[in-house]
Amino acid sequence: MITRTPSAQNSSGISGKHRALVLARQFIHTPWPGDLPGLIGQLGALQLDAIQVITRAHYHQLSTRLAPTREARLIRQLDDAERQRHIFEYWSHAAAYLPIQHYRFARLRMDRIRAGQKHWFEKNAKLSRYVLDRIRAEGPLKASDFVRAKGGWWTWSEEKKALEQLFHEGELMASHREGFQKVFDLPERLLPSDVVTTAASEAEYGEHLVRTFLRAQGVGRVEEAGYLRRQEKGLVKAAVNRMLASGELTPVDGELMLTEDLGVDPPPPPRRVRLLSPFDPLVLQRKRLKRLFGFDYQLECYVPATKRRFGYFCLPILYRDTFAGVVDLKADREAGLLRVKALHWSQSPKSGLLKGFNKALGDFARYHGLATEAI
Repeated sequence: MITRTPSAQNSSGISGKHRALVLARQFIHTPWPGDLPGLIGQLGALQLDAIQVITRAHYHQLSTRLAPTREARLIRQLDDAERQRHIFEYWSHAAAYLPIQHYRFARLRMDRIRAGQKHWFEKNAKLSRYVLDRIRAEGPLKASDFVRAKGGWWTWSEEKKALEQLFHEGELMASHREGFQKVFDLPERLLPSDVVTTAASEAEYGEHLVRTFLRAQGVGRVEEAGYLRRQEKGLVKAAVNRMLASGELTPVDGELMLTEDLGVDPPPPPRRVRLLSPFDPLVLQRKRLKRLFGFDYQLECYVPATKRRFGYFCLPILYRDTFAGVVDLKADREAGLLRVKALHWSQSPKSGLLKGFNKALGDFARYHGLATEAI
């Protein structure tokens, strides 16, 4: 293990009260009091990612916010929530689980892609008809039920491309996942009868994005509400202008807030350490993270090894309302250990932070059924 001290954080211009509101809305320090689908509704979306250095990103995000449990139980709860249609999988700012009540907002993107908007590749109409006819006749199928792709995760068969195209068009829906493979079926077989399936208007969608973002994040800016949604920039900006005019939004110190939150007095963050996923919604928008918390963070698994400063899969270390550093962890399942490959503090840690970090590390390892490696 390598331990060294990176440069200290820049000071943040946002008030401590606003940081406390962000953390409270994210349920970082206080466990979510409701069920798992309700938590995804609070967050607006639960991002999926294929990287599994420790665990899938969506399991990590949930475990941060729910009462302590074992990973296997949480995985079952998430699978149950999808199979019971409390949530569904689609594209948000990225691949994500969404509340089933948001289906009508997803329909806008589905309709655009069906009308010709390109997602990843050109549509093969003949092959799309073939895979759709098979699912219609045979029931739920995976890509591997057609032809198995060769060459790993990023090498897709033509049949898998057709399935994904139909998924993005809304002609197919993910019933559930087996391993990390989607099981596709027809929406009419899966959607509950009370779900609204007609698309929301563009004005409704813009306001939905702003409202959902601020309910989950407390404060923010126009560009953050439309994060990674280039085609929605105009919708979001127009929605913000309408919501400001109606009084639903209020500008405060360069940030936007829901007016109903102006009188909220969130409790001060406790003396607690949290190890966050690199895909956690609190840290996902790096410019926002630096502005609000003074924390300059980059996930370096996409950076060439020779150019990494801190490690392949460093987790941000949150202490109270301050990011104290990063820790590069890896689950060694064969040895039954959570290995600490590197630990970097923003400044020399005091005893309270060290005690909290060691507890958080131990809890994190036990959650995964692992022991901690001596530091």
